[in-house]
Amino acid sequence: MEITIPWTNDIICYARQFPRNPKGQYQTERDGAVASATPKGGIEIGTLPVGSKVKLTVNGVGWDFLVVHQGNPDAAMYDASCDGTWLLMKDIYESRQWHSSNTNVLENSTIQSYLNGTFLDLFDADIKAAIKQVKIPYRKNGGSGGTALIGANGLSCKIFLLSGYEVGFNQSINSYFPIDGAKLDYFQLGNSSESTARSLRIAYLNGTATYWWLRSPYTNNTGSAWGVYSDGGCSSSSCSFSYGVRPALILNSNTLLLVEPNADGSYSLL
Repeated sequence: MEITIPWTNDIICYARQFPRNPKGQYQTERDGAVASATPKGGIEIGTLPVGSKVKLTVNGVGWDFLVVHQGNPDAAMYDASCDGTWLLMKDIYESRQWHSSNTNVLENSTIQSYLNGTFLDLFDADIKAAIKQVKIPYRKNGGSGGTALIGANGLSCKIFLLSGYEVGFNQSINSYFPIDGAKLDYFQLGNSSESTARSLRIAYLNGTATYWWLRSPYTNNTGSAWGVYSDGGCSSSSCSFSYGVRPALILNSNTLLLVEPNADGSYSLL
């Protein structure tokens, strides 16, 4: 006998089955009539609406991450490893160079190495273990002369920057965007100065709206990459400059969270 009971603590719930005998009487003793079940004790992160906040500990401090997508954004472009809950740091963590050598080759860039080394190690062990190893679409060999790689040929990593297409930019807005992703559900397509699309991209560093890097190289040269301007619009800049970093990651959709949200409305891992 299988019973699902919506408890949220560590109590083990027992169920006893009392079948009737041929006389229609309940039998109160029967071998094997007792069943037990241990409830999950949490909710799955994949059930959270896009726009929800999940609090993860980075270097001993709780940081809010936005749920920016649930599932695989585009199965034709993304590897199956990208199927999960996409999280983007709500605020800018710090300012860093995209590439110290001022070249826009993502796969050997300063920022990609930092994110998957030093920054990844700042997470608590349980969170670090929960972050998926994924293959994200990217432009191999940089802007001018590079090639878009997708699916199983994507860049293998755990932490990454979002691309221009993922935040709602495309080649209709500027022809020098590489096609290195698909729009995530949290964002909107467009670049009008008064659009909601822009407001959804604005991020803050120490309370001030600040330019932040995307992973997309500028395809007309070898030394610039795209970023999101302080007003949510798009702009390219020299890779050697230091601008805001908003790390993104993907968790399995069945990762468990505490049922009750924190006082600020965010959820924490169980």
